[in-house]
Formats: sequence, structure tokens, C-alpha cells
Amino acid sequence: MWTTTAPILRASRSARYLPVLARNYPPVRLPTSNLRSVPLRQLSTSSPRHAQYTRFSSENQRHPSGDVIDNRMKIVIAVAALGGTYYVVHLEQVPGTGRWRFMDISPKYEKNLAQAAYNELLAEFRGKILPSDHPVTRHVQRVVNRILESSDLGHLSSSEPSRSLVGTPDDFWSEDPFTTGRPAESSTPESGGKEWNLLVVNDPSIVNAMATFGNIVVFTGILPICKDEQGLAGVLGHEIAHVVARHASERYSSSKVFLALAVLLQTVFGFDFGITNLISTLLLELPNSRTQEYEADTIGMQLTAKACFDPQAAVEMHARLAQYEKAHGATSLEFLRTHPGAERRIKHLEELIPEAYSTQASSPQCAGTQDSLNRFREFALR
Repeated sequence: MWTTTAPILRASRSARYLPVLARNYPPVRLPTSNLRSVPLRQLSTSSPRHAQYTRFSSENQRHPSGDVIDNRMKIVIAVAALGGTYYVVHLEQVPGTGRWRFMDISPKYEKNLAQAAYNELLAEFRGKILPSDHPVTRHVQRVVNRILESSDLGHLSSSEPSRSLVGTPDDFWSEDPFTTGRPAESSTPESGGKEWNLLVVNDPSIVNAMATFGNIVVFTGILPICKDEQGLAGVLGHEIAHVVARHASERYSSSKVFLALAVLLQTVFGFDFGITNLISTLLLELPNSRTQEYEADTIGMQLTAKACFDPQAAVEMHARLAQYEKAHGATSLEFLRTHPGAERRIKHLEELIPEAYSTQASSPQCAGTQDSLNRFREFALR
């Protein structure tokens, strides 16, 4: 049964609170059964309560965005404190120079890095690696062995690779890098091992040599710059010094610091990633790389002096290398380079010569070496 109701609104004091209902709407038909089941609500003449709006918050009231910023700063401060503690705990001094540096890579992990680096080198220079009995390889081996043995750093790997004759321009013997003897499990000098690996790569276009994790690579393009064993010793002493000082592991460790600083700059100051990357490269990575190069020159000069090579030959070799780089358009802007400028580097090497000669003079193995060098030079100048 439906009932028609048409409430008549009279002008009263409560009508002003319901202006919308004062219009003439059509009748609404409601079921009487539903009306009985709905509880009656007590009418009130008091005005309804509205949400309070305050334009200016009180001193004790905080804006939600301010709380988010404060929480973010707390997180940044906490992470910076933990990172700073981790950084200080992993500081150590470089043997030979005493420079403090951050290092969080253990020698055990370096074993895996050494094996991975060796495999990558073999794959990259496959077909260009000279066998161990090639005259050029033997020339390099003699210099490497003298440097390693004189400073008790170990010896070269004695594994003999299998060889096959391939048609190269100079009829070089080339070994298959995938049948070359692998380094032993504890073969890295950083982990206390004594076995090094030498790869002589037949590529005259590459004027370079490098050493990482106990793997020494010499490109044939550097040999004309070296001229002889004395000049080659200046190059190899420097490269072996990088391994002795664990510079490769230091770079791995430093990369974590650079990444953390980049994230911090982005979070706190809102810097773009490209800007933070540029800042970390110019202000941290490149200066740190140049510092390692100076350090390798210092340690390398001592290594070659102990091996009874002429320290002056390193200076002369770098002078020839500077002329080569200048002729081939190398940049003169030092802050954009991973290596120091030629003039600055030669000056640094010259400052190291007196101490290197003093090391030779105190070594029984080098007795008479300097006299022989002087007589050789006098004979060559006639």
C-alpha cells in the first residue's frame, strides 16, 4: 500500500536552514512499510556543526609537507653517518708512500677479479698474443723477471701455451689464448701469491702497457718508445707498481663512494644526474687517477732501482713519450686527463732520481752497475 505525502513547509525559524526544500517539488510516494521500519530522528533547532577552518596554523600545528621534509633529512643524516663510519673503518695506508685511501675489497675477492681479468684479456687479444719463446716476449720477460725477483714480488707463470703458426705480417708465432695456461688459484700478488702472467700483444698501433691483478700486458707499439731494456724497465716498473699498490681495487672501492655522493647530491640539492656525474668525474675520479699515476711513478722508480736499471732511463723514456703524444694530438688540459701532464710528470721523476740512485748504491746486487752504464754511454758517444 503506498501513501502520498505532501509536507507543507511554513515560514519558520528552521526554514532558513533548509532553503532548498522550500521549493515546490512533485509529491514523493513512499511505502508505508518502509516508513514504519525507519527510526525517527529527533529534530533539533540548533545550527549544524561545520568543520573548523583555520587560515594560519598555530605554533604547535605542523604542515604535512614539513614533516615529510624533516623525515627525509633524518634519513639522509642517518645514511651519511653510517656511510661515514663505514668509510673511516675501511681506511688504510698505501705501502711505500703512506697515502691514506678507502679500500673495502678483500684480497680473497681479488682472486676472482684476477681470473676474470685474465679471461677477458685472452678473449680480447685472441690471435695477437706472442708465444713465450718468441724473441720479443723473451726480451720483455727478462725485464719483468728482474723487477719481480729483486723486490721479492714473485715470478712469471711457467705454463707453456700451445702454438700454431698463423699468417701475420711479421710471421709472428701466435698462440691460441683459450689453450694458454690459466693462472693458479692463489696467483695474484695482492692475495699473497707469487705467480704473474705476461701477455705480449703484437699490435704496433697501440703505444701502451698495463698491469692489473697480476696480469701484465705489453703492446709492441710501446717498444720503439722504450728503445731498450732500460726504457722498458721504466714502463714496466710503473705498471707493476700499480699492482703492488692495489690501485685497481682502490678504483673499485672509490666508485662506490662516487655513486653515494652522486645520490646524496640528487637527494639533498636536487641536482640532475648528469651534473652530479660531471662533478664527481672532474673533482674526484680524474684527480684520484692522477694521484695514482704519481704514486706508481714513485713506487716504480724504486722497483727499477732495486732491479739495477738506470733510473734516468725512465725520465728519458717519458720525454720521448711526451713528444709522441704531442705529435698525435694529445690534449694539454691536465684536469681532463687520467694521467698527469708530461712536463709535470717528468719533473716529478727527476725529483725521484737521487733517492733511486741511493737505493742502488746500498744494494749489493747493483754493485758496479752504474759504472758499467757510464762506460757504455761513453763508448756509445764516441
